[in-house]
Amino acid sequence: MNLNEGPGRICAAAEPANSPLGAIQFAVIAATQSGNALLVAEMVAARLTLRGAERVCLVGEGEYPAAALAQSDVLVACVASHGDGDVPDGFLETYQALIAERPDLSHLRYGLIGLGDRTYATFCGGAWKVDALLGQLGARRVGDPCTIDASIQPFADEEALAWLEAWLRGL
Repeated sequence: MNLNEGPGRICAAAEPANSPLGAIQFAVIAATQSGNALLVAEMVAARLTLRGAERVCLVGEGEYPAAALAQSDVLVACVASHGDGDVPDGFLETYQALIAERPDLSHLRYGLIGLGDRTYATFCGGAWKVDALLGQLGARRVGDPCTIDASIQPFADEEALAWLEAWLRGL
């Protein structure tokens, strides 16, 4: 496996695998406030690699994902909510740049993992904002999003990985 690292990004390229995922190029974005969405994104990227994905690029907060998105077929966006349903502080600049630059993402399919807390009226509001933006940019969501409620599920990675396994069958 070759690792190409940039600030906030790790791209893993494996030898082509005899797997249905082998030919798919993945990007995984982490938009985190407290670190949980990053943990989930890292676990998702690792699982995709273990399942035989040829290329998985993990894009951290603060890094504009244009190159990773342009080179990918499928995106998994792991997005936490902050405040009153906002995108996380560290992802706000990236979110605003995507709005301003409006890249064509019509080649991209994506899945959404939203982390929030149902005790707030804006449960997973940050994830829904990213979902709407990806749709406006032409990306097509595959399947239902995974929404994880921190008030009842302290281990977000377990729920996210269970969702991922089912979601991959829909690709």
